Amino acid sequence: MEVLKIALVRLIDIIVWFIIAKSIMSWFPGAQDSKLYALLDDLTEPVEAPMRKLTSRFNTGPLDMSPMLAIIFLWIISRLIYTFL
Repeated sequence: MEVLKIALVRLIDIIVWFIIAKSIMSWFPGAQDSKLYALLDDLTEPVEAPMRKLTSRFNTGPLDMSPMLAIIFLWIISRLIYTFL
């Protein structure tokens, strides 16, 4: 069970780093056309899409807060895994 807990937490950590990398790449217009960005988008969109749907009502500016909310959500899930598994 301990190995499963560590594996799940590491997977969450990797997804968080993918979200950070994708967010940084989104600052550069040319990077959004790359295959790496498309791969990161495919990997992180299942986590970010529900957050984007939640914030769509409150989003009035050009900033997309869904990556930050997704990271916070993943960190909470990670801590719950450590606590309860």
